[in-house]
Amino acid sequence: MTSAFTGGGGSSVEHRDQWLETAASLLPLLRQGANAGEAARQVHPASVDALRSNGLFQMCAPIRVGGAEQNARTLVEVVSCLSRGDASAGWVAMIANCTAWTMGLLPDEARMAVYGGGGDVIAISQFGAGGTATPSGDQFVVDGRWPFASGSDLASWTIGGVKLALERDGTPELRWALMPVSAMTVVDDWNVAGMAASGSKTLVASDLAVPVSWTIPFEQFKGHAFAQWHCDETVFRTSVSAVACLALVAPLWGMVEEAWDITYVEAQSGRPIRQWNYDDARDAPGWRSGLAIARSKIDTGMFHLLRAADDIDDRARRGEVLTIAERSRIRNDQAVATVCFRTALDLLMDLNGARSFKLDNPLQRIWRDFGVASRHGLNNVPLNRDVYAHSLAGLDMEQFYDRL
Repeated sequence: MTSAFTGGGGSSVEHRDQWLETAASLLPLLRQGANAGEAARQVHPASVDALRSNGLFQMCAPIRVGGAEQNARTLVEVVSCLSRGDASAGWVAMIANCTAWTMGLLPDEARMAVYGGGGDVIAISQFGAGGTATPSGDQFVVDGRWPFASGSDLASWTIGGVKLALERDGTPELRWALMPVSAMTVVDDWNVAGMAASGSKTLVASDLAVPVSWTIPFEQFKGHAFAQWHCDETVFRTSVSAVACLALVAPLWGMVEEAWDITYVEAQSGRPIRQWNYDDARDAPGWRSGLAIARSKIDTGMFHLLRAADDIDDRARRGEVLTIAERSRIRNDQAVATVCFRTALDLLMDLNGARSFKLDNPLQRIWRDFGVASRHGLNNVPLNRDVYAHSLAGLDMEQFYDRL
């Protein structure tokens, strides 16, 4: 099946509801394959086929190469929806779409290398500078290791950060290089308590030749300057770094919403709290209060997450560069949303009790997946808050420039 939306064009607002409907329609399939995917340490094949055939790995790719050029708000909402069914599947879709978005910063030559054989190619990314690049004519020779390569089992291409020792003061220039996974080694080192099916293994490159045109300079990747290959591709006039960091929180939103749904549905059946002599948990004041606090925390996190996404999209429409102050506040929105979602999930686990950790209860997998996913290096709550605190206090932000 081919997605009705692939290459369809149109605005993100016009198509957002359609993408959400498509994502929601796949939830039964994703839920069905989640346990088997975790056991196999890769997203279940049936889930992969469904996501691929519906264009959900390439939703944010340029229209010119078969994508739909969807914006940050759509990315966040769709990934959240998918993550209700299977957090690892939602996570890989998030990584793939952030990478597809990054293709908007590359020229047609590089885009066609990836998508020229068909629009259902999956590309992933590891934005950390795990490699080095040595100039050689019109190419760079790349060597390096990129851990946490989510979706490595499915990907044909990857984009990884590299350092070029070219600056006169000895400071390495940063770029992001497009590389074929077939020319790399995949090290199977992803053995974890949660998010096992994300396949976040290590990619290794040795003497890999990459055309200079397949790399993205720091200023363009970070959105301090625009790589405007086509004037009509306004969605890409922003910071990939900001979009990707914010998108990391979308699976967390989906997971906590799934935990909420499980808790709420079971509560309607009149589940007792036997140790406290409540025949119906809803009769317990403490249980009701916990439910209200959890819902409020979820909503608060959602408001911060979507506000940040809307701000990114608004700036892109206007063709305006996000200021350092705005980037700093977006990082704080990440932190607030993460803490709110984590607090809500812990409350919901309390309300469900020890039965939540039975292996046949999906809540225990959600809890483990959330624990791992919420601690991604680019979603470090104390450090993101510190960035915002520096900005609010009017302190020098130079130390954070390359992280924003």
